[in-house]
Amino acid sequence: MAAKQKGTLAGRGKVDYDVVLIGDVFFDIATMPVRDYPERDRQMGCEFMLSIGGQAGNCAATCASLGLNTALVCKTGSDVLSKWIISELQKSGVDCFATTSELPYPGITVSISFEDGSRSMLSDRGANLDLKREDIEFDLLTRTRFLMRAGHWNTEGLFTTNEKILRVAKSAGVYTGVDIGWSAYLGWTEAVRQTVFDFLPYVDFLFVNEAEIRGLSGKERGEHELLERGCENVIVHRGAKGSSWINRDFELHCPAFKVKPVSPTGVGDVFNAGFIYAFLEGKDVEGCLRFANACAAIHISKKRWGNVFPAIKDVEVLININNIK
Repeated sequence: MAAKQKGTLAGRGKVDYDVVLIGDVFFDIATMPVRDYPERDRQMGCEFMLSIGGQAGNCAATCASLGLNTALVCKTGSDVLSKWIISELQKSGVDCFATTSELPYPGITVSISFEDGSRSMLSDRGANLDLKREDIEFDLLTRTRFLMRAGHWNTEGLFTTNEKILRVAKSAGVYTGVDIGWSAYLGWTEAVRQTVFDFLPYVDFLFVNEAEIRGLSGKERGEHELLERGCENVIVHRGAKGSSWINRDFELHCPAFKVKPVSPTGVGDVFNAGFIYAFLEGKDVEGCLRFANACAAIHISKKRWGNVFPAIKDVEVLININNIK
């Protein structure tokens, strides 16, 4: 699947954005790695990192950091945290099409990172639950090279609109991607799975991890079932094992870069942004996965005192160093 030339779209002339994202934004509170949870009724000291969060928020900020002209459609509250999130996204170079919810606060996640590289999260979806069809400017979906629908489970108000969002973009010649995330609130019931199956025929790239594949397909290796339901390509996050690109014609695996994990929160979203960038730049299959893996490695190994997302020079340095090795 070859990428279209930058600045054009299916012969329709100039487009406004490289990437338009629709989805969730969160205020993330993440710990530096700790050995374990404290015992009940005990207090343990740790260091916190505060940053933009959410699948769509992280992916948008990384796309902009990599130099892509990026827009984000989202919903926030009216409080100081909501204003901070939008301000930080704009500082990152993201054009925000943000509407204000009657819910006063944004999505909030507390992420506990552990020394073995794992994490546990507590999330309140907040204003993300109020993102609805009337918040979508459908003409915007045709004025981009890539449409990314992120944070499916965190934005239930769009369940009945997802198919139209993706169909409108795809019919205009736009590449489409979806990252559904983990169904933490709804479980993996048949009705919940169907909310994803309904739009798969309009998805060029489905971004999932191994646990999400099991939850969605009911199988340990359910990638091909997802292809049979209509999506063109399945891109699998495999953590320390790397990543894979699977479609009807091939299956390619790319190993991860070896780094010390510091903050795993948002790494999958950063990977997605790296993949989108590499794909739009016309890199081959292995090149897309390798570039995305490098973005993820940089993000997971960096201590963040603010919103720091991978830049092209950082990615190139990491790839070049490993090529020399």
